[in-house]
Amino acid sequence: MQVVSELVEIKNNGNPTTEYIEQELTKLNINPLRWAVVDVSDTMYKVSVANLKE
Repeated sequence: MQVVSELVEIKNNGNPTTEYIEQELTKLNINPLRWAVVDVSDTMYKVSVANLKE
């Protein structure tokens, strides 16, 4: 396995729950080791992710 750092954008739904963020990461085919919201705008969350790749 390899860990790849990525910065992704997820649509801002106004309710940034852990479940919502992880569901959106899964939709992007990301297997997160860890993640953090690093920026918020009116329309998007920027999320820094450590993605586990096989």
